[in-house]
Amino acid sequence: MGNNLDKKGLRGDIETRKETLSGSESIARAVADAGAAVAASYPGGPVTKIVEKLIDLSKSCDLYVEWSNCEKVAFEVALGCSLAGRRSVIAAKHVGINHILDPLMTVNLTGCGGGMVILAGDDPGSYGSQNEQDSRLLGAFAEIPILEPATPNQGYRMTRQAFRLSEAYRLPVMVRFVADYTAERAPFTTEPRSRATRAEFNRKMRWQALPARVIDDHVALHKKLKQIGKSFDQPPYPSLNHCDGGGRTGIIAAGHMAARLRQYLPLAGVGIFELGTLFPLPKKQITAFLTDLDRVFVLEEVEPFIENQVRVLAQMQKLNIEICGKTTGHVPWEGDLHPARLARMLTEELGQPLTAAPAPSRTYPSLQPFGDGCSYTPFFKSLQQMIAEKIIPKPIVVGETGCLVRLSNPPFEMLDVKYSMGSSIGIASGLWHSGVRDRILAVTGDSVFFHTALNGLVNAAHHQADIIVVIMDNETVALTGFQNRSGAGITAMGKNVRPIYPEDMAKAMGIDNVYTLDAFDDKKIRKMLQQVFSLKGLSVLIVRGRCPHIESKQCRVTLNDE
Repeated sequence: MGNNLDKKGLRGDIETRKETLSGSESIARAVADAGAAVAASYPGGPVTKIVEKLIDLSKSCDLYVEWSNCEKVAFEVALGCSLAGRRSVIAAKHVGINHILDPLMTVNLTGCGGGMVILAGDDPGSYGSQNEQDSRLLGAFAEIPILEPATPNQGYRMTRQAFRLSEAYRLPVMVRFVADYTAERAPFTTEPRSRATRAEFNRKMRWQALPARVIDDHVALHKKLKQIGKSFDQPPYPSLNHCDGGGRTGIIAAGHMAARLRQYLPLAGVGIFELGTLFPLPKKQITAFLTDLDRVFVLEEVEPFIENQVRVLAQMQKLNIEICGKTTGHVPWEGDLHPARLARMLTEELGQPLTAAPAPSRTYPSLQPFGDGCSYTPFFKSLQQMIAEKIIPKPIVVGETGCLVRLSNPPFEMLDVKYSMGSSIGIASGLWHSGVRDRILAVTGDSVFFHTALNGLVNAAHHQADIIVVIMDNETVALTGFQNRSGAGITAMGKNVRPIYPEDMAKAMGIDNVYTLDAFDDKKIRKMLQQVFSLKGLSVLIVRGRCPHIESKQCRVTLNDE
């Protein structure tokens, strides 16, 4: 099953070599060198650069890469590859992990075939996301193994090991990382590339989720997790965890938090446990580390995921130790622990004066206005003017993730509601069905439309919501780096295909009022806005204009000093 690797995973035809790569590049190289056959994703930081690197690498290896229309579909594409006995990867940012839970909560019971790795990119501090949720909680909720690298070298080795672990236990394995990890550069040594296996669907295997078998499958899953927990204390997995220093005080940290901590080492009288296997915990190693300590600090971002597990373990082992973390108020619960914040916390808690660089200056793209020449601007400028001129009433504007978040900024400041990907049409429908009789404008981008807003439009059409839906079609996923969107005339790997148009899909739903507009035709925009505002029932406007920044892949914004 899978790639038929030897125990060390050293069989292959590519020589070992030492390189200096970023965290993103190291994971991408690991996927390619592991002999993966399929990589699927939906654009979103911090996973985008990994997938873009995989697209580059696909030219030199047998790897198919796609930008799927949503993360759930990406997971299913990767799963199909796994069921054929070949290795696959699905990459998603933390909010995208939400979308894969439905199939994941079944695959953990039925098992997978070829090694299947979930690359989960988190955003502590929410610098480019609508929240800072912790994917580790969802990985544990799904009861699958979780690994987290601290350095590019670890990222490469852990990702290679994740495929082997997946095949050994027939479970998807999550490799979690944060945004800062992807930019870090460091030298590391690659392993020889694994020979890819041929796709072969095993008809004798039971790839079925049946209610009658759920209990038995769940019992089998828990047995696997116990075995995995024990294996994390045995070669080769202990090498993914590391102890340093000593004393009566300890610190446990994982991933990029452990990498940040390294700049302050050694700390006088403090032992450090650098954790790489997050779930299940390597109980023997952690128990041995805790045994001679009076207190231990658990440093992690977002949720007390490791802390809560360590607390339970200490209680079960009857260890008399103070566990300090988020739940005790020793570690900040919200936001990221950037070096300056970490230094202040350690200075206060350990009594050792530490200094670090000032807190980083973060740029939030969502706080900028639309870029120069943006195809979105003329439509919303016309809408704004017509409201001011009282030609049309001021509508309730329900927006989306992506470039449309900029509607909340000057000069428009007209975004009334914005939640998650694809939610605009469903929320607008709910407002109308609640009895609100203001005109309601649901605005979505073309990529978001194919992601999940399509479901909302089907629902609005079926239940006859009296709302106006605007689909801004700029032919790209602009805010995440100008990737090709689903339905465009070209795939991630550069293959020309027949485009899929939102207006055709809307008409197929039986919606009568469907209109396509040139994004730069001000006169027609004004005329059509006046028309649809006077109509009853569901109307759909497709505003099409190619983003002027696709070729440069850099959204230029000229700010007005006045």
